[in-house]
Amino acid sequence: MRINFSENAITAKVRALYGQRITRSQYEELARKRSTSEIAAYLKERTHLAGVLAQVQPATVRSDQLETVLRRARYYKYLSLRNYASPKDRDFYDQYVLRVIEIEQILQMIRLINIGRTREFISGYPAFADSGLQISLDRLARVKTYDDLLTALEGTDYHDPLLRYRITDKSQPIVDYAHCEMTLMNCYYTAMKKVVARSFTGKARQEIEDIMATKIALENLIIGYRMKKYYPQMSPEEIRSYLLDFWREPPKRQVEALLNAPDAERYLELLRGTRIARGLPEEEIGSIGFGSQSIRNLLSERYMRRTQNPATAFVSHMFLSEMEIENIVRLVEAVRYGMEPAEILNLLVIL
Repeated sequence: MRINFSENAITAKVRALYGQRITRSQYEELARKRSTSEIAAYLKERTHLAGVLAQVQPATVRSDQLETVLRRARYYKYLSLRNYASPKDRDFYDQYVLRVIEIEQILQMIRLINIGRTREFISGYPAFADSGLQISLDRLARVKTYDDLLTALEGTDYHDPLLRYRITDKSQPIVDYAHCEMTLMNCYYTAMKKVVARSFTGKARQEIEDIMATKIALENLIIGYRMKKYYPQMSPEEIRSYLLDFWREPPKRQVEALLNAPDAERYLELLRGTRIARGLPEEEIGSIGFGSQSIRNLLSERYMRRTQNPATAFVSHMFLSEMEIENIVRLVEAVRYGMEPAEILNLLVIL
């Protein structure tokens, strides 16, 4: 695939951003802070986020405000990188970022419907990302019930898949959030599969599909483990209904063995023998969520360093920048609960 000078700018800028990431020593200092204000002040004064946090007042900032500022900055960085993409590839960049924002807002509304607090949506929705979305955040803000949500989503890719979870038994008003989430993410990956197939060929397509396939497989491994651990009475068929559609079909015998494991401990024993878990530190297998993030980040880091394809570099950057935000959110929460620095560092994925 021929890459023009403008697209090369994406790879160069992404690698420069990777070099500015928060380092282990900085995370160690952050873990010793005792409040959200102290964390915000350090991020503003000592990290690459100084410009992002220029207007933030550390003494008064709340944790949710800090997260919103960081996610807004990530969105604007996506817009700036997108400007260098060739016109034929911009559909991929838009699908990759904007569809996730849409799904996050739909899921947020479903959570609020379930607890009867839909009015809170308007105070939290990301108005900065309204442009380019196929859903109307203003229409979502007026939703009060699941039927209202379906009406607001008419004409979008999300309406028909979510229609099956419409509440018919009014004595049981709780929406099936877990299956709604799985359905929406399958919509996302189905759309991504199509746009990757029409946008890329050769090695570029192989790299992107490798990252996406790994991400889905890891998410399914986590879902399976959590079901085995917290809902041991669930059958393999019930667990399977919560899994995402694999990007590539894994060995069927391996999946069946995991789903038929008698308990969570046996599930982890079988997991140790899978290709995807090889090279994962033993202590992380028992903490499968963090271990999977490490694998995903190492995969992204590998492509960040080696790829010549701008889209692959972009996907890698988005993974890594999202993980940095998740690290900061975990730090703030852990400090709030008074955890020790060593405990906090164990919660983070640090490259």
